Amino acid sequence: MAAPSLSLSRTQLRWLEWLALAALLLGLVAWASLRHQPRVINTFVQDITGWLSAPQPRDDIVIVAIDDASLQSVGRWPWSRAVHAQLIARIAAQQPKALGVDVLFSEPDWQRPQDDAQLAQAIAQAGNVVLPVDWRMANVDIGAELPLPILRSAARQLGHVNVTVDDDGVIRRYFGAQGENTGPWPHFSIAMLCASGQSHPLCQGTQPPEAGEQWEQRSPEIFNFARGDRPYALYAAEDVLANRVPPDAFRSKYVLIGATASGLGDYFASPARPASRHIAGVELIAHALDSQLSDQHVHALSSSANLAVNLGAMVLALMAIALLGPMAGLIAQIATAALLLLLCLALRSFAGLQLAPGAALVGLLVIYPIWSWRRLSAAAQFLQQEMHNLRAALDTTSAPQRNGMLMDDFLERRIKAVETATDTLRQMHGFVRDTLRQIPSPTFVVDPLGMVSLHNAAAGRYLQDLGLPSQGLIAIQSALNGMRIKESGQVLSFANAEQLRELPAECEVLDRREHPWLLLAEAFRAPAPAGWLLMLVDLTELHKAMQQRDQALRFISHDFRSPQASIITLLEMYKEFPGQMSEAELHQKINRLAHQSLEMAESFVQLASAQSQAMQPQLLSIDVLLQEAVDDCWAKASEKKIQLRYLPGALEAAETDMACLGDRSLLQRCFTNLLTNAIKYSPSGTAVEASMADDGDYWLVRVRDHGFGMTQEQLDQLFQPFQRFHQSSQPQISGIGLGLSFVHTVVQRHQGFVTVTSAVNEGSCFSLHLPKASAAPPGLAARAA
Repeated sequence: MAAPSLSLSRTQLRWLEWLALAALLLGLVAWASLRHQPRVINTFVQDITGWLSAPQPRDDIVIVAIDDASLQSVGRWPWSRAVHAQLIARIAAQQPKALGVDVLFSEPDWQRPQDDAQLAQAIAQAGNVVLPVDWRMANVDIGAELPLPILRSAARQLGHVNVTVDDDGVIRRYFGAQGENTGPWPHFSIAMLCASGQSHPLCQGTQPPEAGEQWEQRSPEIFNFARGDRPYALYAAEDVLANRVPPDAFRSKYVLIGATASGLGDYFASPARPASRHIAGVELIAHALDSQLSDQHVHALSSSANLAVNLGAMVLALMAIALLGPMAGLIAQIATAALLLLLCLALRSFAGLQLAPGAALVGLLVIYPIWSWRRLSAAAQFLQQEMHNLRAALDTTSAPQRNGMLMDDFLERRIKAVETATDTLRQMHGFVRDTLRQIPSPTFVVDPLGMVSLHNAAAGRYLQDLGLPSQGLIAIQSALNGMRIKESGQVLSFANAEQLRELPAECEVLDRREHPWLLLAEAFRAPAPAGWLLMLVDLTELHKAMQQRDQALRFISHDFRSPQASIITLLEMYKEFPGQMSEAELHQKINRLAHQSLEMAESFVQLASAQSQAMQPQLLSIDVLLQEAVDDCWAKASEKKIQLRYLPGALEAAETDMACLGDRSLLQRCFTNLLTNAIKYSPSGTAVEASMADDGDYWLVRVRDHGFGMTQEQLDQLFQPFQRFHQSSQPQISGIGLGLSFVHTVVQRHQGFVTVTSAVNEGSCFSLHLPKASAAPPGLAARAA
């Protein structure tokens, strides 16, 4: 009872340890998830999923770049307001949907004041121009830096161009509106929508709001960068000024003017590619505008939902390592991480939601090594304890030898020690298994549930005879169904442990085929596992031996005593009535009865010798033995006026060597008995023929008579000892029924067999099949050698 208690305690300890580890890891993952940590892993995964789910760029967004070539052609920066006015006029002439100028005009042109008016006029004539709003820092106050009033009044919309720089210096987010809480300015991309005539709740116009008490940022969004290195059509400002662009390059499109020249304007690091590159501010506006126009917004998943996803992944991983094996647990961890990454991609692609899986990924990364370490430590302790138990059970103190070249670690020593002990157990198990298999009787090992856990070859053959599978899980109730106690007729049941415990230790039973068995049932004793050993001992041969014993006793008590009693009776009658019988007649009767008694004794002794005495095999000519037997029996046949003929056939004519390995005395007596039996049961005036034939691997010895014949029922009992079938119809024929039993026994001991054909009043034909010398069994040939 101690072992189950220890096992249960070990199991409870493992689950408590797992619960503690789960609580610790879930707490850490929750803390990190709520703080969007670790940021490095989160941003890396988000950048990759953003690149993989990048949408196709729109073809109605065009960038007019103030690039290096334009500066060389037009002149160094800043350009005059008149050049900007000309640029806007050239673009407006093609009637774009909206025109965004990402150039801040917050101070007047003191050298050429008329250029400000010219620029305002070009903006007003275009009618759909968006100008930028920037922010200035004064001590701790933040204020909007607006375009000149003359330009602001001419513009259609104003929009802020501020972006949020993450800790790693990469631009990933912007706010849809930003400014004082009385009227924050929309993002430049949203202002472009408003300038094209589309309605949006954040449209602000160009009038600055009233002074507010609080600065606020609304509608945070994540840049959804379009696919491609240069996704949008781009024309140089010099080409537009020189009218070297297609006539419909800007028609019905959203046009953005901005600086891309080196050292001019803002450049930001972007995650638009796995290998991040710097991107101009006007390009950021184009990507944001693309998202607004396509309605493909990307927002961060809420903190609660992000926490639920991270904790869910950890719970799956914790359950996997608790319920699965090491390899399956590792595969489950990898699969969970892969599913989490696929979920990130799916949310980004189809729902516009960005997940922060870093906390769960780190948890998945550390959970398996930690739990494996604990398992390894528990395994080492278990191996040490089991090694101690095994040594105690095997009564050995031998320890595994160490490798002289390499130093084994602690676990390796434990493994080697258990390996040595298990090898010993394996050998013992093999010995027990082989011993069980060699048992000639069907033997079953049954567990408490009534299932056969082990059986030997004899049991397998028994199951096959019943039409049951000999492999796989078998219920002992199916195997022994219908078995009943012979004396009482009680049907035995083997369905469960209680019924198995009620089985008698030893009883004679009959199976469903009425076959007799001795059932032996023994329960395993502690500390062995609960179970039973069931053995079926075949009683057929025992019953036959008991029947033969009874027949022998009847023979000794009746048949053998009968001649002796007759002799005593004759002597007493001769004394009492001397004149009724002559002395010669008395001697004749006593002589006949004595010979009859002697014949009985000799027949009994011959059968017993044929069944038990050691054979002396030698190379014999089977035809010569048969001829000698015919010669020996000729006198008896002549006395009864029966023709006894030997028919050599074609074998002797061909001078075939009819060799056989056998015991000369047994075979000669066998042939003589067979011929004597034929003569005895043949009427006078008939014939008995003896012949030889070739039957493949056997020599065929035939003895045919034309006597009384036998029925099929008599043929079935022909070779049983003490069987006499014509005692009532032919009482003058003497014998005790052992002659044919002797013939059958001798032929079987020579690895042959006997067949008989017979019909009533037509005679019988006995065929003895004896192996040829070349086909003799190895055991018989070895004894002859």
